[in-house]
Amino acid sequence: MYLLTGTRPVPVYTMTHLSQFNSSPLTLHLTAAKQVQIYLQRTKDRHLFYPSNNQLKMTAYMDGSCSNCLDTRQSICSYIFQLGNNTISWRSCKEWSVATSTCEAEYMALAMMTKHHLWLKLGTQELLKKDIPTALFWGSNGAIDVAYNPTLNNWLNHIDGAYHLTHEQIDQGTVSVMHVVLEENLADICTKGMMRSVNDHICSKIFGSKWERVLKI
Repeated sequence: MYLLTGTRPVPVYTMTHLSQFNSSPLTLHLTAAKQVQIYLQRTKDRHLFYPSNNQLKMTAYMDGSCSNCLDTRQSICSYIFQLGNNTISWRSCKEWSVATSTCEAEYMALAMMTKHHLWLKLGTQELLKKDIPTALFWGSNGAIDVAYNPTLNNWLNHIDGAYHLTHEQIDQGTVSVMHVVLEENLADICTKGMMRSVNDHICSKIFGSKWERVLKI
């Protein structure tokens, strides 16, 4: 878990799921944990790379998967933030409440990403004494439409007001939310298992040119 928090974003979904069974693991969970260790050993040459000429712009990718947990029916949401082309922050976790639709789960996840964006914005302002432009990328057109116009769907009226933070920030002009195709959404890797080809493509985006050089070797 220390490695995943500090340097290894890719297996974060697997560890988020396995950590739920820390108190009473079964043989199945221990076998899966060993598979994670094998993966970390075989991919130890993958490094996050931060060049000195990094462009000062921030991008964020978000994904939400509805009712992933079969026990609680809670959804899994995740985000990955990059400064320039370099990954600086990531997370995968369960949402606090049960969503009644995929659009609702993704809208709630969008609020979580917006909160983290505001925290990073305050940090960069303190360090750099200037604002860094930020673009939020999301794979759900429905959630984006609701973020720009929460009254668009009356069946979302039951959502707690805290989840409308993204709409407030859009109105204030501090963030913009744009659609991204599935294959380019880096946060997808933190909410579900993926095909090997898609996984490798996203890894090249997360780890940057350093990982691409490792592949060529």
